Amino acid sequence: MAKRNVIITVVLMLLFVATAGFAQDDQYQWKLVDTEDNCQIYTSVVPGKDYIAAKTTCLIPARIEVIGTVLRDIDNYPEWMEDCKETKVLKVVDDEKDVIIFWFRQHVTLLTDRDMVLKSKTVIDMENGRNLVYADLTNDMAYDAGKGYARMPSFYSLYTLQWVDREHTKVTFMINPDLGKGVPTGIANATIKKIPYKSLKKMMKMVKLSKYVEAAKTSKYNKMAEDFVKAGHK
Repeated sequence: MAKRNVIITVVLMLLFVATAGFAQDDQYQWKLVDTEDNCQIYTSVVPGKDYIAAKTTCLIPARIEVIGTVLRDIDNYPEWMEDCKETKVLKVVDDEKDVIIFWFRQHVTLLTDRDMVLKSKTVIDMENGRNLVYADLTNDMAYDAGKGYARMPSFYSLYTLQWVDREHTKVTFMINPDLGKGVPTGIANATIKKIPYKSLKKMMKMVKLSKYVEAAKTSKYNKMAEDFVKAGHK
């Protein structure tokens, strides 16, 4: 009986860990506010905050492993992520599982730029044809950029890469940032709303670059995608 109780406890713990990353998604009440270039733009109020959360969904004509390769290249986020001015990888905690701690500088027009230390992780769920890439604030590592940036009090983001077919991926980028004190609510919400859409539009250019297309061919993401095809998916 004791052994059975231990097994049940372990199973419950594993279920808790598996679902913990998804718990935050339940708090949002997404409202479609705009459609541009076949991309859907949503916003949601966030309980206890003046600032909104925002997300955008776009159909991107690229293989899922190419998009995964772009997202893994944190050093080049400033090339395409809206209002991202600088990044620095601080520690690769687990290369195989893409657990990475990095510093991120967020530009705010006419005001002091914000910064934060984030921890990202990737969840591969190819049984359902999707990859999830999370990032949120971490205290696992301290980092001071020494430039007088305002540290953001909270941040959470999620990329959902959903398989459509071998050459197309539906990508949703969601952010729930708190820009902190000194940023008027109107400016903050206008900034937050535009980031997912403009980022995905620029990502569409990045996935065409040969360095990502070629790197994706030998990536772990490619093997997962090819196994998905072998299992009968197109």
